[in-house]
Formats: sequence, structure tokens, C-alpha cells
Amino acid sequence: MTTTLEFGPERKEILFHQGKAVEAVDDDRACRSKLAAEVVGDIERLFGEWDQWGWHRVTFYGDLKEPVFALADALGWKVREEA
Repeated sequence: MTTTLEFGPERKEILFHQGKAVEAVDDDRACRSKLAAEVVGDIERLFGEWDQWGWHRVTFYGDLKEPVFALADALGWKVREEA
């Protein structure tokens, strides 16, 4: 399981989605490190909202849903689930 995040301090939001890692992508285009994953949730929703925050996110190995929601709660921020 992977957890992908982007922090939006100006919005007081954390963008969040998860996926199951399936392979490392070896392609020179775009980012240096790429990971293919099966999205947990609605992939159409993910594609529909992807560009509203830009392309750069950080992916972590592990199911970090509970800690992310706890952090957002402690900060008074909202978690936006994008898938």
C-alpha cells in the first residue's frame, strides 16, 4: 500500500490518495522516479481533479490514512481525498 500526499498550507488542506504499488516505471520522461500503482478508490475522480493542485505529490510506502487524518485534525486542516 502507498499513501500519496500534497500539502496546501494556503488552503489548509492535505490532498490524499492511496494505491497498491505494482511496478517501478523505467522511462526517462517526466519525474526521475516513477511508480505504477492500482488506485484505491475512484480513478476517474483522481484524473478529474489531478491538475487542480499541480502534478507534484509525495508518495510514501504504507497505509498512512489514520495518521494523516489525525495530523489534519490537530492542525485544523481538511483532508481532500482525491480518489
